[in-house]
Amino acid sequence: MPIYEYECQKCGKVFSHLHRRLNEAAPVCPECGGEAKKKFSSFSAKVATPGCAHADACPAAGGHTCCPGCCHHH
Repeated sequence: MPIYEYECQKCGKVFSHLHRRLNEAAPVCPECGGEAKKKFSSFSAKVATPGCAHADACPAAGGHTCCPGCCHHH
């Protein structure tokens, strides 16, 4: 279930909305009830660097095989 960020076209309020099913209609603004448009969102991910301090605790199968760019260390 993705969470999208919306901006109201009437009052400018920015808010998040959790979509519970595919093709769900855009929500209305919780402040004024105006039409909301989905904002372009970016994402962020933390990645480990070579020589990762968490090497011994890495959940990758067979030991520490996932750094650099490990998605297990947050």
